[in-house]
Amino acid sequence: MTHTIHSPNTPYPSMECLFDALVAPVKLAVLETAVELNMGHILSNTPNVNDIAKKLGIQTDTTGLIHFLDAMVAIGLANKKNNTYSNTDFGTHFFDKNSPVFVGDYIQSMKILVQKNLADMAGIIKNGPPKVPQEDTWQSESRWERAVAHLAIGQRAGMAAIYADLVQKLPEFEGVKKLLDLGGGPGLIGAEILDRLPGAKGVLLELPAIIPLARQELNKQGAAEKISFIAGDYNEVDLGHGYDLIWASHNLYFVKDRSSFFQRIKNALTDNGVFVCVHEGLTHEQTAPASIVLMRLSSALEKEGQYLSFEKGEIAACLKQAGFGRVDSRMIALPSGASELVVARAKSV
Repeated sequence: MTHTIHSPNTPYPSMECLFDALVAPVKLAVLETAVELNMGHILSNTPNVNDIAKKLGIQTDTTGLIHFLDAMVAIGLANKKNNTYSNTDFGTHFFDKNSPVFVGDYIQSMKILVQKNLADMAGIIKNGPPKVPQEDTWQSESRWERAVAHLAIGQRAGMAAIYADLVQKLPEFEGVKKLLDLGGGPGLIGAEILDRLPGAKGVLLELPAIIPLARQELNKQGAAEKISFIAGDYNEVDLGHGYDLIWASHNLYFVKDRSSFFQRIKNALTDNGVFVCVHEGLTHEQTAPASIVLMRLSSALEKEGQYLSFEKGEIAACLKQAGFGRVDSRMIALPSGASELVVARAKSV
């Protein structure tokens, strides 16, 4: 069915974006309620509304439950047929507390990050940004320590495979014997890449407090034996050498001296080595992609350098200045929004 969202007979613009904004918090409320009620588990074996009500301990009629279940269907968390309900594939994997990629804690963590300053946005704009406690700044090691488990969920739930798919398409892929996962958090992206390269070895460079947590996640993945560790700040620590591939994603915001840093990256590669990174790549005077701009608004309202974003072409320009032989970049579609993929080769090909 074709819907007319704007009439040429009115002087006013379409109201579509208004309704998109109004429905967004409803979607999040449905997701949070599905987590709270563990609907992913219940719907795996309980399709009947009355039985669902019994499992939930509902003391009233099922009218509210039915409306809620219908909303789950509307956003893709459940299926409905002949007035019975079941999980979608999405609901089965991400909303059952028994799933290894259950996203309940991830949703709450991201909600705090995305929304924490929105309630007082007008006040912040008028009176200035709030002070950020040291332990909550992006530069705080303890903040990243707290984030590892949530990062691991996202990487395990599909992001690691998406990134590894991108790397696997490189013509140099089959020749990779040694990989550096630069600032890779739990290290599951590097592990996924190595899983497709029999005999290859990896190194995860991370802050000291992150290494034990990454080791735990890699043990769960059965990848710990393939990966060794360098503990330290990537601005200061020796990166090592002889890498055929260096990978970095959404973590280069804290580079202090770009010129020397990217030269160090180049020096750590073999002659035929490749540096690959993914970052947001803002365009249109830093107003697009909309998903990235909106997701980062809350942090951008804070002090302490909390606004973390690269413009499209910014990293590629730094790599060219560092002497890489060839630098290519393009925008790619990710679940979190459009981002820029940059591939820099140590020498021209």
